[in-house]
Amino acid sequence: MMLEHVLSTIPTLDKCSIRGKIVLIRIDINSPIYNGKILDDYRIRAHVRTLRELADSGARVVVLAHQGRPGQDDFTSLSIHRDLLEKYSSRAVDFIEDVIGPAAVEKIKGLGEGEILLLENVRLLAEELIEAPPERHAQSWLVAKLSPLANYYVFDGFAVAHRSQPSVVGFPMRLPSCIGRVMESELRALAEIWRNRERALLIVGGAKVPESIRAMAEALERGAVSRVLVGGLVGLVFAASKYGGGPAVRSFLEKNGLVAEVERARRLLEIYGDSIVLPLDFRNSRGEVFKAAELADLPVDIGDGTVELYKNTIKDYDMVVVTGPMGKIEDQEAARGTIEILKAASERRAVIGGGHTILAAERAGLIERLFHVSTGGRAFLMAFSEDLPALKALLKSVERFWR
Repeated sequence: MMLEHVLSTIPTLDKCSIRGKIVLIRIDINSPIYNGKILDDYRIRAHVRTLRELADSGARVVVLAHQGRPGQDDFTSLSIHRDLLEKYSSRAVDFIEDVIGPAAVEKIKGLGEGEILLLENVRLLAEELIEAPPERHAQSWLVAKLSPLANYYVFDGFAVAHRSQPSVVGFPMRLPSCIGRVMESELRALAEIWRNRERALLIVGGAKVPESIRAMAEALERGAVSRVLVGGLVGLVFAASKYGGGPAVRSFLEKNGLVAEVERARRLLEIYGDSIVLPLDFRNSRGEVFKAAELADLPVDIGDGTVELYKNTIKDYDMVVVTGPMGKIEDQEAARGTIEILKAASERRAVIGGGHTILAAERAGLIERLFHVSTGGRAFLMAFSEDLPALKALLKSVERFWR
């Protein structure tokens, strides 16, 4: 697995002589937003450690980040994120509504030692939404404009490490690069799971079905975990692959483009059998529990029988990885399954990832009992299934600048 090689090869902040130097740092503070208010600021809190360390070491810090995606309700300015970065870091954080224009360039050039500048949402640039190899993105406007101004690039945005976009993979081709403290912590947690893979259990929930099924397949094929429990929309798809479903379920799957995923889930069950554990029952929006084999209604949570089955299964493993909720945690009644599973997982060495999973753990007061809380949801799951583009680019940077 690439992780062990990465940890021993890619430099951390300890290797960078940064006093007085301009440091570009890519973080991921993409957060759930409703009516212009950030609902969960865990990622923002996680990144202040690296920013504070850079500033206190005398670096001139330029922060790259994004929020949402064009066309989505949560695609906003980073001005509200700046306020929280200041609050949690206890450091002044300047902000400019520009990324690569003359105003941003002048602001960067004028930074003093220990000062932090947050640039505007990098996804205002259309090229930031393009997935391409590092060598191509090294020629992007973003990288071409900003890299000549900087001395180092720090990648700390684990939650966006699965994206082969300019701010993630382009700068390592142009600048000496290293990883920040968030990235370092994430990689060490992943490496620990890999070392204990024979006693590791993966619990996959949430609504990102295609990515989850692909990651599950690769994780099982690689032997990264020994067993997988499913819940959430992922669990519904697997249940439908085994038991079929009533008109409401079939209509929902068709409407959401998940019919092909049902077939993929069926093939995985044929290959891996008991290594993938399905829900025994579900709970609907009226609070009624029904058997998975009688899939006539749309579930909002796993049922009581599934909760007990999963809790008992968790007891058999040393390390438990939870990515994605078991139900609609926005509804307190539908959050029970997720909270019960998280409580059971917290009795083992538990790693959780994903905004909704973290939010549920925080509400249940479980964060301090967990082995590791990942800033990445999709990225953490995909790290089991493939080599992340950010890591590939950073390894190339090592060959260019650190050998």
